[in-house]
Amino acid sequence: MFKLHLYSSIIFLFAYYSVSIAYDVAIFGATPGGIAAAITAARLASSFSIVIIEPTSYIGGMAAAGGIGLRDLGSEVTIPGSIVQDWVNNNYKYYKNVSHPIYQPDMNISRQSFLDLLSMHSNIQLITDVGPLIDKSIVMNGTRIVQVTTKNGQRVWNASVWIDASYEGDLVRFSGASFTWGRESHDQYNESFAGVRPYTSFSNFIPNYPVNASLDNGTLAPYVSSEKLESVGSADLNMMGYSYRLCLTTTKKKQAPFVKPTNYDPNNFIILQRYINSLIASKQYPQGPPLSKLVDILSYRGYPDGDKFDMCDSAGSAFTSDAININRNYVNGTAEDRLYVAQSVSDYVLGMLWYLLTSPLVPEATRKSIENYGLCNDQWPENSHIPPQLYVREGLRLVNDQVFTQNHVLSGLCRNDTIALGSWRYDIHVVTRTVNGSYVNNEGAIFQEIAHVNGSQSGPVFEIPYSILLPKRNEVTNLLVPVCHAATHVAYSATRVEPHFMLLGGAAGYAAVYSILDGHIDVQVVNINRLQERLLKDGVPLHYPRGHCD
Repeated sequence: MFKLHLYSSIIFLFAYYSVSIAYDVAIFGATPGGIAAAITAARLASSFSIVIIEPTSYIGGMAAAGGIGLRDLGSEVTIPGSIVQDWVNNNYKYYKNVSHPIYQPDMNISRQSFLDLLSMHSNIQLITDVGPLIDKSIVMNGTRIVQVTTKNGQRVWNASVWIDASYEGDLVRFSGASFTWGRESHDQYNESFAGVRPYTSFSNFIPNYPVNASLDNGTLAPYVSSEKLESVGSADLNMMGYSYRLCLTTTKKKQAPFVKPTNYDPNNFIILQRYINSLIASKQYPQGPPLSKLVDILSYRGYPDGDKFDMCDSAGSAFTSDAININRNYVNGTAEDRLYVAQSVSDYVLGMLWYLLTSPLVPEATRKSIENYGLCNDQWPENSHIPPQLYVREGLRLVNDQVFTQNHVLSGLCRNDTIALGSWRYDIHVVTRTVNGSYVNNEGAIFQEIAHVNGSQSGPVFEIPYSILLPKRNEVTNLLVPVCHAATHVAYSATRVEPHFMLLGGAAGYAAVYSILDGHIDVQVVNINRLQERLLKDGVPLHYPRGHCD
């Protein structure tokens, strides 16, 4: 274990002081999807040179630096034979008397498990802290990416095939591939859940106890947008709120105190206080709501000690840990724009907790419920025990000629180009917080099971095609995209979880190698049957239940 960590450090120095090397496969982003892609590529071609290029000093994305592990797995029947299963099963060896899969371990264990899996392949180089891609630095030869440059050390990277496994999708963005962000209209792909959504009480303020949107001086309160939404079903550029998924614990000896954020202002949380007042006035919580009403406090999935929790947005709360209306300019902005958004989200999440702990306006019952918790003092000590990875629930999304839509997220639908099985629901968090009349209104949330083909025996499972990874062939022909893949806002809400990214990354790694082995062919014409045969050889299911599509 220590050897790999040292090896990674040596490679990190190499990134600054060496000349450029031409790799066979280059993966941008050491996310779970990127790590899975590297492993399958190395497994298939041990003589190939494979590099993972990570902008930050962290690996594992949301599964390690972000605090959620692989908890968002709908059904275990989708992961046999995959890198997902390898990682989950590797975790338990770090705990005493445990033999069950651990989907959400301590995050230092999560990171180490990724390193363990990478260490099995000597032809994978993991190079961290390279900084973001430099805009306009990508060199193309026709439709093929030849080289890119990253900011730190102005390092130049060359590769035959590229995989964009980042949450931001900058390799897609800067290579000339088509992409979008925000919400498609209902009419664009005939999706019933698309576009601006109608009013609902779900994830919203209490109907008979509305919350005034304005301050005493007539201006809108913080975290309320002045944007006027278009008609129901219309397209816009709004996205789900971002967040930080804090690790909480009730075990006193494992606690660190909550942190006062850099730019804390209690006046920013007037809407939160008014919402608390409405919960009291409605008699739902006469003494004040507990923390577990305002946010979801989710037990770490499979965690042996049972005393660590993941703080997540709550669908039952109108003001929660998702920072609404703050992520504009993240997708298409500069590195500085993204740092500003990340800091603003951090100020919001930490500020919400600090307000609940310290404001004299907060009921004693609410404050005492929070005092039961603390940050996990053994997680991210170098970052004040706060996850360093911003939860980018959706960034840009690739656009091709076969975009995956709501109509394709269908249990029981058989495909002939399947490379992975999904098992999540439509999971769209609040998208906008605006004014309805004079009151605050949350809009856009959907939490619903997927549709089924008549007679389907597949449960929550749906099939995901190879085409979801591919740019348009007339744009980029040596790029695969397992994270910011080609799906609509609605469909992406069902595919956007880390286990899916890993399954797609594993398929992308194999496809990248096959495109080289077959004479550097375009990734769009890789033999899908051959790719499927390799996945099936690993034991990865492509249809469920077995024999369902025979």
